[in-house]
Amino acid sequence: MGRYEKVLNMLMDFDENIRLAVISNTSGDILWSSKRTSEKLQVPLAETKRALKRESDDWIDRCKTADRNPLGQPLYHITSFEKTKRVTLPIDAFHMLFMSIDNTPMKNTKKHSYGKLVEMGKILSIVDFVNTFE
Repeated sequence: MGRYEKVLNMLMDFDENIRLAVISNTSGDILWSSKRTSEKLQVPLAETKRALKRESDDWIDRCKTADRNPLGQPLYHITSFEKTKRVTLPIDAFHMLFMSIDNTPMKNTKKHSYGKLVEMGKILSIVDFVNTFE
């Protein structure tokens, strides 16, 4: 099993709220993917591919500005919708990780719930862990 498949498997095992995990190249082409069998894709694959291309272009722009930005290098990007969160982060210089995560509001909150939390520290740790062995 290669490094990218290992990342996808570990992420899907880590959090049951991850519906879809995809690794794409910088052109937005899907190279590897993993989807929960119980989940139906909410967004057509063609639209997801267009989103991957846009995100890839945005990452290139973010990285270009990071050198002159006092905030440092970008780590990840989250777009949150009512029913899903879309998370993207670079795996390496040529590949991006995209995840679609269930964002169903949490129960037992006193007022409004804006969905599930994304444990980005743990997700980044999984990616780093797998990258150290390749």
